Amino acid sequence: MADRVPDLDDLRMQLWVDLVEQHTGIVIQAERRAFLGAGLRGRMQQLGVADYDSYYRRLAGERGVSEEWSKLVDRLTVHETSFFRHAPSLQLLTDEILPAYVARNRAKATGFQAWSLGCSTGEEPYTLAMLIRRYLDSVGSDQLFGITATDISRPTLQSARDGIYSERRMAGVAEDFRARFCTDLGEGRWQIADSLRRRICFAQLDILNARGFPLHDLDLIYCQNMLIYFPRYQRLQILESLAQRLAPGGVMVLGPGDLPCWAHSDFERIRFEGTLAFRRQMDDTASVKGTQ
Repeated sequence: MADRVPDLDDLRMQLWVDLVEQHTGIVIQAERRAFLGAGLRGRMQQLGVADYDSYYRRLAGERGVSEEWSKLVDRLTVHETSFFRHAPSLQLLTDEILPAYVARNRAKATGFQAWSLGCSTGEEPYTLAMLIRRYLDSVGSDQLFGITATDISRPTLQSARDGIYSERRMAGVAEDFRARFCTDLGEGRWQIADSLRRRICFAQLDILNARGFPLHDLDLIYCQNMLIYFPRYQRLQILESLAQRLAPGGVMVLGPGDLPCWAHSDFERIRFEGTLAFRRQMDDTASVKGTQ
């Protein structure tokens, strides 16, 4: 089948680039168009489809994140992730974000609430869960916590829910974390412990259509390696939407190069080496600033 699917000509390639951006917001840069072509051919081979135009008409007629769109997007996005990735952002979590939260929310009934965006196969939210659990225990806090982890790809979400990883993918997990939070399944496979998996809700989400997504009053929004797929104007729109979901004192942690010039009257930049993060000011601080 793959040999019978020809390369896309320039006109059809542009039509596909436009359709993908219109439907998902993902921008296919010129240097990645060959990657788009390979993804299309691979998916068409699975479906037994040899005609780009009929596959195009099928996807153009589907609304929302349908199953077929999800499977195609899974081929078009690079699921580059690992446990304990980007140490400075994780250090910010344990050195500043969690201590500040515990100090001001000792009686908060709902506990520490976090959102991991573009969670892929789950390494990021599980890393956050390990660090949060360890910190809360280390300071004798009985606070609960919960993490919502979202991605547009259904296949990667199923893998994340299973929480099973090879020895190679577990390379970044230190022995003490493995002993406490992981189960050795044998044959080079590990599974995240049930006690930690219960703290995470994995859900499919297209961030461009997240208006009705029921998350608010969050203490942490962790959004790294996702905004790179969107043009600048959509990055701004996404950040404005995310900002409204944080509780006073809540923090949004981005990838260091995502949008360093972003500014908002209700937020202050956190100065922590190697990171890009913004804290929503407490209500009284924000109101005073707004009246100046």
